[in-house]
Amino acid sequence: MCMNNVRIHPLTWLFGAAAAATGLFLEAICIGLILLIHELGHAGAAKAMGWRIQKVEMLPFGGKMETDEHAGRPLLEEWLVVLAGPFMHIPMLIISFLFLKAGWMDAALYELFFELNAVIFLFNLLPVLPLDGGKMLQLILCAIQPYFRAYRQSIFLSFAALLLIMGTAVITLPFYLQLLLTVSYIAVQLLVMWKEKEVMFIRFLTARFYDPMSMRLLYLSLLETDRLLDAVRSFRRNRTHRFQVNRHGELTEEQLLQSFFEGKKDVQDMFENID
Repeated sequence: MCMNNVRIHPLTWLFGAAAAATGLFLEAICIGLILLIHELGHAGAAKAMGWRIQKVEMLPFGGKMETDEHAGRPLLEEWLVVLAGPFMHIPMLIISFLFLKAGWMDAALYELFFELNAVIFLFNLLPVLPLDGGKMLQLILCAIQPYFRAYRQSIFLSFAALLLIMGTAVITLPFYLQLLLTVSYIAVQLLVMWKEKEVMFIRFLTARFYDPMSMRLLYLSLLETDRLLDAVRSFRRNRTHRFQVNRHGELTEEQLLQSFFEGKKDVQDMFENID
């Protein structure tokens, strides 16, 4: 991935300036380096899978990779991309330890880097979207139920986990501005994800229609009176669907999607023009 795809959010520059003014510039540099390597892990795995990466944006408390792949890829590919970020913390720790032993890093800097690396690694595994832990939760849900339902449930569960984490932090930790800003940012992202759930679902269907992949068949039953919207909401990741309609035989996923995008409302409307 070209470094031209990496963007730095204006808030990141603001936090860097604040860190320099308060004597925490070294901590800010370490956090920025850890987050950058973490996101490059995601981007490197995505690039290796042939994903189309739009950009990687660096935030004061994390990173965000945007791609043109809208849940249309196999679950295994997405698992590898999601896990690639947390995996990068292991070589970072190994390299910093080797630097310490070689005398290229003093003990105080190594201890700081180790602690920040561990905190970022553990925080990122919390089951809250858009953190990697939340993405893992969503992938597990997608493996056992339709995508649309899994997407909504992952947002609900993320909100619940975020409220629990914030409540625990308020009780056990002193006031911490960066934690408050991080939680606020995550809450806003969850609200945006909920607001855009229908858009993301249409992108999911569009990817399946225009860039289909051969996957294991899943047979589903439909009635003539069923709505096409309900039918496409039964779509699962990692499956190619075939539909058995009473008295009419089978429908392919492509036929169903074509009728849906043409604006047909019910399953019975499809049989007027199917070749």
